[in-house]
Amino acid sequence: MELTREQLKALLNQSILKADHEFEAPPTVLEIDGEFGKQIFATLGNFSTLLARPKVGKTTFTAIAVSSLLSNKQVLKFIPNLPGEKKDILWIDTEQGKPECVKIIRYISKMVNENETEHPENLHFLSFRQFNYQQRIALTEFAINAIKDLSFVVIDGIRDFVSSINDEREATFVADKLLKWTEQKNIHILTILHQNKGDANARGHLGTELMNKAETVAKLTRDEESGTRLTIVEPEFTRHKDFENFAYSLDDDGTINNEDAKKGYQPQNPKVNELTAGQLKTVISTSLNGHEALPYGKMIQSLKSSLKDIDITFGDNKCKSLLTYLKEQHYLNYNEETKLYYSNLPKV
Repeated sequence: MELTREQLKALLNQSILKADHEFEAPPTVLEIDGEFGKQIFATLGNFSTLLARPKVGKTTFTAIAVSSLLSNKQVLKFIPNLPGEKKDILWIDTEQGKPECVKIIRYISKMVNENETEHPENLHFLSFRQFNYQQRIALTEFAINAIKDLSFVVIDGIRDFVSSINDEREATFVADKLLKWTEQKNIHILTILHQNKGDANARGHLGTELMNKAETVAKLTRDEESGTRLTIVEPEFTRHKDFENFAYSLDDDGTINNEDAKKGYQPQNPKVNELTAGQLKTVISTSLNGHEALPYGKMIQSLKSSLKDIDITFGDNKCKSLLTYLKEQHYLNYNEETKLYYSNLPKV
């Protein structure tokens, strides 16, 4: 529907910002504890994205975070801080059957109430597997508007809010909905999305939209080699200071064990997409070494040298692949006019 001149004028007036405008920082609802202090993971008015390959433990990770929020206690590395008047949490699942969903609820209930059949008072859990993507969006919007004291929403399976992950129009529509819901209702939404099987990228245009607009993008990897089945958590992108990598494992009874993230399996010569976000950032900083930018040839050799500093050996061809990857993942920018590569990392 085309907007009238008066409607456009009203919207423009609502959008004007000036230097003397004052705004409070958005309330933080979830932080990550670390050796060097707490770092922001989630604030009200924003959304975040959790990335991992299938069967890595995205749902369990999210259940641990939600348990921390519901109990108002630190669980693992999560430090909760829900506002006094906004304590309700909505979990929407689009992928699993109802028996599996109930297992999630019972896992949360056990951590919060020490009784797996005592449902947490402020948890609303909805299973949308049976609906089509348009119905899921409509039902989600209705639920968000209907829950009075809502502060935190989980969408476990945001991919199921589009008919195709590569439909640009649908991906933009969903990202815009997330921005609208979070701002208008002053809530935080955690979206869960699979990574591509062949690489570490978020899937399709939907993944690109979410990563570009999310407050925090966290990545989970699973260490299958150590025998402990460590789950390693690291920041992929964030508008705040990176939280420190951390790791955990689960006993057969669901007990959570803090683990040393450095124990996580990292092959001596990993594939390009197996390098962690922390390693990539270190390599970029070391490669530029005070230079604002470098040309192609020098960038390749600098990457090669920087990788050796962290005990990883790449040949020239693999360094070329790494440079392409860094550009695709927006760690580096390439200027066509100057033919130079620039860091896209936030300046500290």
